[in-house]
Amino acid sequence: MSGKSNFTTGRLVVVGAVLAAIVFGCVNIVSTQLFRSARIDLTEQRLFSLSQGTKAMLAQISEPIRFRFFMSSGLTKEAPQLAAFAGRVRSMLDAYVAGSNGKILLEMIDAKPYSEEEDRAVAFGISPIRSSTGDRLFFGLAATNSTDGKANIGSFSPEREAFLEYDLTRMVSELGRRGKPVVALIDGLGLTGNPQSGKPEQQVLTQMKQFFDVKPVEGEFETLPENTRVLMVVHPQNVGEKALYAIDQWALSGGATLVFVDPNAENQQGPRGGPPPDASSNLAKLFSAWGVGYDPAKTVADPNFALQTERQIDGRPTPMLNLPWLALRNEGLKKDEAILAQLSAIVVTTAGSFEAKKDGVTLRPLLTGSADAGLLPTAETKERTTDMRKLLMSIEKGPNPPILAARLNGAIESAYPSKPEGSTRKDEHVSKASKPLNVVLVGDADMLMDRNWVQRRNILGTEVAQAFANNGDFVINAVEQMTGGAALADLRGRGVSWRPFERIQKMETEADRRYRAKEQALQQRLKDTEQKLSELGRGGKEGSNEVLTPAQMETIEKFKSELLATREELRATQFALRSDVDRLKSTITAINVAAVPILAGLLALFFAFRRPRRAVPSKKSL
Repeated sequence: MSGKSNFTTGRLVVVGAVLAAIVFGCVNIVSTQLFRSARIDLTEQRLFSLSQGTKAMLAQISEPIRFRFFMSSGLTKEAPQLAAFAGRVRSMLDAYVAGSNGKILLEMIDAKPYSEEEDRAVAFGISPIRSSTGDRLFFGLAATNSTDGKANIGSFSPEREAFLEYDLTRMVSELGRRGKPVVALIDGLGLTGNPQSGKPEQQVLTQMKQFFDVKPVEGEFETLPENTRVLMVVHPQNVGEKALYAIDQWALSGGATLVFVDPNAENQQGPRGGPPPDASSNLAKLFSAWGVGYDPAKTVADPNFALQTERQIDGRPTPMLNLPWLALRNEGLKKDEAILAQLSAIVVTTAGSFEAKKDGVTLRPLLTGSADAGLLPTAETKERTTDMRKLLMSIEKGPNPPILAARLNGAIESAYPSKPEGSTRKDEHVSKASKPLNVVLVGDADMLMDRNWVQRRNILGTEVAQAFANNGDFVINAVEQMTGGAALADLRGRGVSWRPFERIQKMETEADRRYRAKEQALQQRLKDTEQKLSELGRGGKEGSNEVLTPAQMETIEKFKSELLATREELRATQFALRSDVDRLKSTITAINVAAVPILAGLLALFFAFRRPRRAVPSKKSL
């Protein structure tokens, strides 16, 4: 009976283990299919989660969009460093599908070499990546809507990982609209040119017309053109109450608003081509109500970003730094903003600055001065005979670098308690911002003019515009982003999935610093010792052939022993420094590999010991 009982128990254990394995496999298969979009994002920068703006945009998709994700199976084998990035791309695509309520369909395509899928990838404009064997690998996305709308990301680049959500949201937003977005333009500077004076259309407007349907707005308007997506206000002067009210209500209703004001527009022409009586622009009434501080009597001066120009000083041309003419670079461009991420330089001339003046109103900087920047009186800087060197010590510095361009955020209030008298607007009056703002303020209008960023050249009889700054790119990027509404306007660089071991890097940097210092000391000692040996070998005289004395020989041996001891000390120091790093790496690896199994085992033992045990009934002998 005992043998039979043991055989039955063992058999039950085997059967139970097999059934457990089957159940485990089934649960994994079912959960993979049913809960693919279910996830918990524990990353510090929420790398695998969608922003609220993107979620709202996905909820408004009205027609189906198909994603075709081309990823060659051999890509991660060829470039293992792309594995984590590829996983994040796939996870984000799944999140878009889940958030679209069935409007986005995802198709995974393994574009293997010499296959039909490879031909499809090429046809959709996916850029190939050459492998070490010469085969073409693909890692891109093609998207189409229900009509003839097409958009793609030719190749996912790790350099754009911080803007992965921005690129995907922009693609969906682009496919969700039909035709070119309408941009209503209030042009107070002359971007459209003047055929009578021979002034051409400015390049920034020419480029805008390639991507957008630009419709000028003039006079005392009360409404914007139909289907307007962005209102672009350039150098507003003497704007009437009805037009101001229309701008105010558009911005408070969440309408995309891009404003360029200027304390001194050098490119503005007055009557008959002469200087204008007033070259400054402002939206004082709106700015005051919105909680925005802007003073056209002050201009930003920055000795770090200033351009070198010639000024007439005492009747002679003198080269010097033109403090209010700036080429903004590096820290002056907020690279975590998608519209500035790929740009290198923005040139502004006599720009104003902004600051928040009310509680609950904030400015998110786009363009700023350097740490040494401040303000100067506009009246002094615009005089062509002013010696900028004398103004250098007069720069008024604030606690933070001046803001030359920014996004306006907060619950701003209307500049009008009610509709102005005589207004014929049918829309209901908005007294306070009811939707997230989509407003960008720029303190220089001259940046839009060719002089600030384009050089025209004559090549083989054809005039070609060549850009030396990214002013045009900034405007196109800003308008493009703003056409996507709050979903795109609120997306910033969200970090990358690769996170370095900061403590290890710090230790390695410290080790390298100490090692380099020791190495330099050794090299100097070696150089000194070789020089002394050379001098001893020559008997201390140039061209001498004297025989070395015993004392000199003893000194030489002493120097050689010192060299050997120093080298040995260097090796010991290097080993000691590296051992700390290696020890930490080994500890982290052990924890990563063993922590989960050990934790699972401890939990199993804990529940096993806590499980109540039943008394085994004794068998009665027959």
